[in-house]
Order: sequence, then C-alpha cells, then structure tokens
Amino acid sequence: MQVVVHDLEQARAALDVAREQDVPIRLRSAPDAAAYAGVGYLKALSEALGEELLVDCGDDPGLVMAALRTGCRRLVFSGNAEMAERLAAMAGQLGAELVHETTAPDVITLAPEADAAAVLRVRLATLSRNTDQTQGESD
Repeated sequence: MQVVVHDLEQARAALDVAREQDVPIRLRSAPDAAAYAGVGYLKALSEALGEELLVDCGDDPGLVMAALRTGCRRLVFSGNAEMAERLAAMAGQLGAELVHETTAPDVITLAPEADAAAVLRVRLATLSRNTDQTQGESD
C-alpha cells in the first residue's frame, strides 16, 4: 500500500500506524511534487525519515535527472515509454529505481493538513472490513 505524505510529521505518523497495525506501506510524494516542493526538500524528507520516499517527478525527465543528481533513489515518472526506458537505465546505473506509471496508482492520499494517524487508522480499518467481507463471500 502506498501513502502520499506531504511533510515529516505525516510521514512519521504513517510509519507509526503501519508498524502498530503490522501493515507494510510505501511512502510517496504527491503527484508532481518534485516540481513544486523541489527534489532537495524530498531528499531531505527521506533522509530525516531514514527511509527512501518514492519521489513523483510527473512527466518531466529533467526532474528525474535532478532527483538522481540530488541522491533520490526511488522515482516515479509518468512521461512516454521510450523516455521512461532511458531514464530507468540511467537510474539503474546509479543504484536507483524508476517506476513508470501510465495510470494513477491506488494510493491513500493524505491532504496536507490531515492528521495522518487518524486518517490511516480509518482507511486501514475500512480495508480490513472490506477484505473480511470479500473473503466471507467467497467461502
């Protein structure tokens, strides 16, 4: 499960809830965050967490390159497939991972002002109930 976070407080709260409920999550920036927050901010956020954030560079190959130069190692690119292949090869040479997303992923998106812990507890409980109901129907 991927969770979109906006700052260190949200990211820490999301990780705490994930540990508390024993649910694996992957933290990611908001769509196109590299463009408006800056790759330096996103790298600093990853470093403060001690965990790589999946940095969304939108469809801008220049932002992917800037993120790689800054030391970001988990990137998302939504541009054309040919460019994605070239960027993925460059990322791989640096020990980084580039995910090419052609459709919006299934994520939990926190609003910038949201209480991450409260939102995640509710969403995880809802997901758990839905999973239990689906399993009950198939039994």
